Amino acid sequence: MFKKISPRIFVLTLCLMSAAVSALLFIDPWGWFNTAGAVGVSTDAFPGVEVPALYPSPQPLSDGSFNVLILGIDHGLGRPAEGNNRSDVIMVAHVDEKRYKACLLSIPRDSYVEIPGHGRAKINEAYSLGGATLALATVSQLTGMEIRNYVALDFDEFKKLVDLFGGFQITLDQPVLDPKVGAIPAGNVFLNGEQALILARSRNYPNADLSRVRQQQRILTQILYKGKELAAYPGAAWFLSTAKGSVETDFTLDELIRLCREFASFPVVDVQGGVAPGKVGTAGAASVILVDQQGLQRLVQSIQASSIVPDEFR
Repeated sequence: MFKKISPRIFVLTLCLMSAAVSALLFIDPWGWFNTAGAVGVSTDAFPGVEVPALYPSPQPLSDGSFNVLILGIDHGLGRPAEGNNRSDVIMVAHVDEKRYKACLLSIPRDSYVEIPGHGRAKINEAYSLGGATLALATVSQLTGMEIRNYVALDFDEFKKLVDLFGGFQITLDQPVLDPKVGAIPAGNVFLNGEQALILARSRNYPNADLSRVRQQQRILTQILYKGKELAAYPGAAWFLSTAKGSVETDFTLDELIRLCREFASFPVVDVQGGVAPGKVGTAGAASVILVDQQGLQRLVQSIQASSIVPDEFR
């Protein structure tokens, strides 16, 4: 269960896996972009990064709520021949600017769904078949949600961005001991980019993907805490530019800055996470998740109407 986050420890970075998304949202809501008269603010530490606009539009990104698709891709951007080019992280962030709330809806990668123009297949194949556009259309069709924007991040860039902002703290009740991806001890641990990726990718749990998507939501939430701490530094503006260059997104830099300012100014932010319901089944010889469409619609209706994830979906 997610807890309420005070305004001193919250900033949003919409990313999937999330880490990149949160990285995209490190920015100051109280005018720190205005560096007139500031001492020691320099772009020298960020070679090759274009200086972002210091005065983004004060208008909020939306006058109500909107949805953003977050994708974690199993390849390196610019290197499509490597990896399988599928989206192994699929998450919808519902942002409610009126209620100061956010909900994270994760869709297991093995969910067996209708992909527009390609028949039924695992949902993580949509990106490999038609990029972010087809992935967005598939998720929108499955959930009935209107999705405003998307952010796609590959695993290599996820590691780099986590390291760039210095890692983050997390508490694990049980150690991660996965022979395929690596190990992380139990307890209060500080994760670097490599370790964060281990936590995001490990399926070494009794219920595999369902536990993994919940861990991915925890990662995003913990990075939000860290992001709030870093928002006061002048370098946050240049970090935002760096992060945007490392992901695939249809957000403009101005929109990201406005979104960050809006979220960081929330008095109290309630972040809740849920998972699309379903059960394990088969499609041919493949093991898949058969989505409970009626349950999913109850979940989506609750998120869109009141920004609440019912306990049965957490």
